[in-house]
Amino acid sequence: MKLSLVIPAYNESKTLRELVQKVIDVKFPHNLEREIIIVNDGSKDSTSEIAHKLEEENKGLIFAYDNEKNSGKSQTVRNGILKSTGDLVVIQDADFEYEPNEIVDLVNLMMEKDLDVVYGNRFGKKNKVIYWKNYIGNKGLSFISNIFTYPRLRVWIPDMEVCYKLLRGDIAREVATKIISKSNFGVEPEITARLSRFKKDGKRLKFGIVPISYFPRSIEEGKKMSAFKDGYKALKEIIRFNLFAK
Repeated sequence: MKLSLVIPAYNESKTLRELVQKVIDVKFPHNLEREIIIVNDGSKDSTSEIAHKLEEENKGLIFAYDNEKNSGKSQTVRNGILKSTGDLVVIQDADFEYEPNEIVDLVNLMMEKDLDVVYGNRFGKKNKVIYWKNYIGNKGLSFISNIFTYPRLRVWIPDMEVCYKLLRGDIAREVATKIISKSNFGVEPEITARLSRFKKDGKRLKFGIVPISYFPRSIEEGKKMSAFKDGYKALKEIIRFNLFAK
């Protein structure tokens, strides 16, 4: 089996190389092969150069791509998933807010329980909080998302906005073909809404949740999310993709 790790990157020259090395160093179970897909979203720094250098240094393991122009995280994730070839696909941010070794926990749960999707849960551990408005906003958005998705899934997703989403590869690529959000963080509510409606062999997907660590960075360190601006967009997209999108 192969695991595809999709890394969207925008102006992450300070962290990209070290982050990718952390991903390379992870000891994955089940004899998983790997491919690391880096998609540069029109960065203004040296992110693209670093990504392609990493590809040269790790041929057959790392694949670097560039969006023609800055397209936002949602479309960057979409592009990366569509480039993937793995039996499993997981999204990995290009900074240090998440611990790549914990992807192993998601993979183990998926394999042990024969699941289709596994979400990380940053609220499942006592993680540091820097911006309480972000913390409360994520909790609130997840709650609203669950109002729509729980009746379909019968699974409560405590952290809809989490980066770590592990999916079966065929499901990930099929869902990715339909991603239309163009905002930076609309991919999270859109993927969640679409997965809640997705049927495999006529049945709803089997979901799992794994508590994960979270090391939030400050705005000065490069955090790009705005609690109010992006939160408002996410709220609109929760409603849009649960009620109106096909």
